Amino acid sequence: MENVVESIPSSLRGELSKKLIEIVLGTQGKNAISTELAKKIIYLWRQDQLTTPTGLTALFEAAVNVNANTTYAALDELGLHQVALALHKTN
Repeated sequence: MENVVESIPSSLRGELSKKLIEIVLGTQGKNAISTELAKKIIYLWRQDQLTTPTGLTALFEAAVNVNANTTYAALDELGLHQVALALHKTN
C-alpha cells in the first residue's frame, strides 16, 4: 500500500485527501470503520498529516471500507487510474 500511495503526485494529494474524507464522513453506517482507525485519522488531521503517505493510507483504508466503488471512482476522476487498479488489487 505504501508504494501505491507514494506514487501519487504531491500536487494531487490535497484534493484526493478531501475526496476521501468526504467518502468517509458521508457514510451512514455507524460501524463502517473501526474506532482505532477513526482515532488515527483524527490524530493525523490534528497534526495536518492527512496528505502524507501515512495519512492517505489511513484514509484509503477507511474509504474503501465505507464505499470501495466510490473510492475507485474518486481516483479515476483525478486521473489516478493506476492507483485505483493497484488499490483494488490490494483489497
